[in-house]
Amino acid sequence: MNDDQALRLLEAGLEHDDPRLAALLTGSADPRRSRRAWLLVLVPGLSALALLPLTAAIGVASLLLVLASPLIVCWACTPSRGPQHPPIG
Repeated sequence: MNDDQALRLLEAGLEHDDPRLAALLTGSADPRRSRRAWLLVLVPGLSALALLPLTAAIGVASLLLVLASPLIVCWACTPSRGPQHPPIG
C-alpha cells in the first residue's frame, strides 16, 4: 500500500520491536479493555469512600458519577472491533 521505502522500513522496525503496537496501529488487533485498570481505580476509591461519613460518601459518589457519565457513554458507544460494514464507495 505504501510505496515509500522509508515508511516500509519504519513499519518493519516497529513490527520487529513491538508487534502488538504495530497490530494496533494497522487495525488488525482487537484493543482489549483491561479489568486490572478498573481494579486500580476502584479499590482505592471504594476504600476512601468507606472512611468518609455516609452523607459525604453518597455526595462524593454521586458527583463522580455525574462527572464521569459523558466519558462512560462515549466509551460504551465506541465499537470494540471497528466498523461492521465496509465503507461505501
